[in-house]
Amino acid sequence: MSTSALATLLLVLKDRILKGPKTKSQKAGIFALLSFLFLVLKYPNRAIGTRARPDLDGIAWGGMPIIGNTYTILKNRNKFLQSIVENFEKLDTDVMSTTVLGLGRVIAINDPVNLEHIMKTNFENYEKGYILNSTMSQVLGNGIFNSDGSLWKMHRKTASHVFSTKIYRALIDGAFTDHSLQLCAVLDRAAQAGKPVDLQALFLRLTLDAFAKLSFGLDIDSLGKEGQDTFGSSFDYAVVATDERFMNPFWRVTEHLTTKAFNMKKAVQVVDSYAYNAIKGRRSETAAQAQVRQGPSGREDLLDLFMKWRDDDGRALSDVELRDVFINFIIAGRDTTAQALSWMYYEVMRNPAVERNIWQEVDKLDERPTYEVLTKDMRYSNAVFLEALRLYPPVPRNLKTAVADDVLPGGIKVQAGDRIMFSTYAIGRNKKVWGPQAPEFLPERWFEGNSPEIEKGTLKNSTHSNAEDHTWPKVRKESTFKFSSFNAGPRICLGQTFATLEALTVIMMISSKFKFELVPGQDEPEPVPSLTLPMKNPLLVNVHRRH
Repeated sequence: MSTSALATLLLVLKDRILKGPKTKSQKAGIFALLSFLFLVLKYPNRAIGTRARPDLDGIAWGGMPIIGNTYTILKNRNKFLQSIVENFEKLDTDVMSTTVLGLGRVIAINDPVNLEHIMKTNFENYEKGYILNSTMSQVLGNGIFNSDGSLWKMHRKTASHVFSTKIYRALIDGAFTDHSLQLCAVLDRAAQAGKPVDLQALFLRLTLDAFAKLSFGLDIDSLGKEGQDTFGSSFDYAVVATDERFMNPFWRVTEHLTTKAFNMKKAVQVVDSYAYNAIKGRRSETAAQAQVRQGPSGREDLLDLFMKWRDDDGRALSDVELRDVFINFIIAGRDTTAQALSWMYYEVMRNPAVERNIWQEVDKLDERPTYEVLTKDMRYSNAVFLEALRLYPPVPRNLKTAVADDVLPGGIKVQAGDRIMFSTYAIGRNKKVWGPQAPEFLPERWFEGNSPEIEKGTLKNSTHSNAEDHTWPKVRKESTFKFSSFNAGPRICLGQTFATLEALTVIMMISSKFKFELVPGQDEPEPVPSLTLPMKNPLLVNVHRRH
């Protein structure tokens, strides 16, 4: 029924209902009822403010009048990622349409072809947009993860200078190894005392210490401190609370009706204090002090590079803009690697064959890692890390806004203003993309020559008895649109090599010394809804020396 026909029908009903004397309150109630009926008839299965799209009926995730899919999403918030996977399978499609209050129409995609179109072919047509920027700005400001256009390009170009093979070699020989040794000392004390540790918390402390020192010159030393990690807990709270806003169209109101707005402000203030202290210290640094800090190589860190940046008019970045740089790169350098390692070791503890293969590989290596060892002699460990990233991507979903009308490769029409959502978490579990064993943790899927087994669904993890003579096949490179855990297209992660080398350093050093066992009786790990993919509860493990 058209809008004009609805209006005519309701006018007729109004005239009949309002016949005879009525009080003002009765008239107001009748008017409200008729308005509600009008909205129900106009928006029978979609959120208010969205346009009818009969062309998408076949891929629609069934909605409710006026609110569309808002209630379903809120109800399934804690299982949102899994609900995406299940609904794609239920509808047997790789494109799905929903409507949500505050977001409007959201078209979700779940395959490499459509992702390549969004992230590369028609990249300029899909932006972060106002909704995403305003929702995340309290934490991320206008940093690289929350910006578009020339501002994003400035962040990316400036940061790119800090990632090079020369720097990677220095990091492996220095900071990566030093912080891993510090982690080993913590684990050794736990093994000696027979006390369980939270492996996820330790990985988060390690990556925070390493990245804060390397990029901003901060000595946080959270691994060396007992008790609560003030920065880490505040940062985690802010990231989780930010993600909750995407599920709650009324967050600007509801946060002030609870303690959430106050808690959020307090958490951001703690995080900001670290950022502004780093900036203040660097601005007051003399040339001689800078020379000592940078060492004989004169290596400039991220803060150096962004403080040197000037626009065409010679303007430098303000303290607030530098704070945005700090927060955005901390989330990239701390959360992603630590969370991937946490999920990886969880799967390793559940798969004894995988654990034995890692031991056999690292036991053949020298005690101290080098760039050559990590890139050439740790094929199996690399495959294990990639498999963890496939199933547990650090940034499990992303949202874009269409600038102009478009048509996806399969013929689905996108209208200007539509949101495009893709879940790397769901794509990693898509059997059409990764084969019938997509939900299984199988590192050997990453080796060249295993395609027939992958297609048949007969791949399995195996251990070789003569490990001394065994060489694992080369790790194959997948399309970044199929394996998008490091993003894809122009926005592909600058630090993917950094993250991989840091993870391999940790794997080599701790797996050569320790065996981990899950503490019995704890709940099975599950993701907490967040911008990234942390575990909801601590990953408690008992630590045993291997030798």
